[in-house]
Amino acid sequence: MHNLIKVKVEGKNINNYILWLIKNKINITNVSLVSHNEMTFLIEYKYYNYLKKYSKTYTVSILEVHGKVKFIMFMKQNFIILISIIISLTILYILSNIIFSVDIVYNNKEIVNLLNKELNNYNIKKYQLKKSYDNLEIIKKEILENNKDKLEWLEILESGTKYIVKVVERKQETKDNSYKYQSITAKKNAIIYDIKAYNGEKLKEKNDYVKKDTIIISGILNKANGEIIYKKALGQILGEVWYETQVEFPYFYKEEQLTGRKREVYTIKFINKSFPLFTFKNYHNFKKDEIILVDNNVIPIKFIKEKQYEVNIIEKIYTEEEVIKEAITYAKEKLQESNHNILKIKDYSIMKKENIGNKVKLKIFFSVIEDITKIEEIKVEY
Repeated sequence: MHNLIKVKVEGKNINNYILWLIKNKINITNVSLVSHNEMTFLIEYKYYNYLKKYSKTYTVSILEVHGKVKFIMFMKQNFIILISIIISLTILYILSNIIFSVDIVYNNKEIVNLLNKELNNYNIKKYQLKKSYDNLEIIKKEILENNKDKLEWLEILESGTKYIVKVVERKQETKDNSYKYQSITAKKNAIIYDIKAYNGEKLKEKNDYVKKDTIIISGILNKANGEIIYKKALGQILGEVWYETQVEFPYFYKEEQLTGRKREVYTIKFINKSFPLFTFKNYHNFKKDEIILVDNNVIPIKFIKEKQYEVNIIEKIYTEEEVIKEAITYAKEKLQESNHNILKIKDYSIMKKENIGNKVKLKIFFSVIEDITKIEEIKVEY
């Protein structure tokens, strides 16, 4: 029974089929004549293909399979699926042993660059094979030894296909930016907006105009008896400072208007490449919201649901009042970006306005409040 299959044959003059089997020396057993036009029997699986030669006249079908024949037929019928599973498992195994990202958890750019260079030397980088635990421990110790003046502690953790690198920087002996004896001076020309003196002699008051390097809080105290005492002046000076800037801003701008049309798009993202599950004719312009439905930690695959909202881009024109207002706001932002000492913009005045093509050009005078504290060392000769 190990290699036998049960077969059903249908057709006219079924006896002629039996004679054909005998003539071709094909052994059959357990013959059962169901009707004049139908019979069943057992036959070795290797003869099954011979039976099909009469398929033009007779219909041959398999009813039952036994023993290893069942396995052979299953393999034949599902060969592509089985091969796909094997290939998929192989790819999954390979991918699960590849590094797809190295994240250094630290906010000091110099240390991050140092670690990136060190890790690259040990081939710990994207698209390389993972290291064993013991190997990682050796690498970690060597990096610490090579950079013991900068690194206090280092950990390399494996998370799926990602390495997370944690580090503690060695504390350096920092030089104090103050002196044993010092005065507080003005960093630039200004009107004193606020003054806080914690130590030393205050020489200026609020609303006084001071030039750059003027001493505001002195660390030199002259006693009535002629004695000179040196101190470490401490304090903070806020000053009103002035800047002149020029800015250009366009009259034309674009505005997005929702059309009301929307749709959902499902995408599989592998590393940095996206593969839409269904193809659509793209909206010409749209806004989108992404929801990550599946985020695999073993391999870098994400299943993303994207909501797209179609928009029309409408070109509009500012009025003169509107464009000036937008230009001033833009100038304020640029000024504060360029000078982090500015605490607030107190006032402004438009010195000049002109139209150039489809733009407005402004010359603006800004009055701002900023920290003008500057420490000046007092050198004492003994």
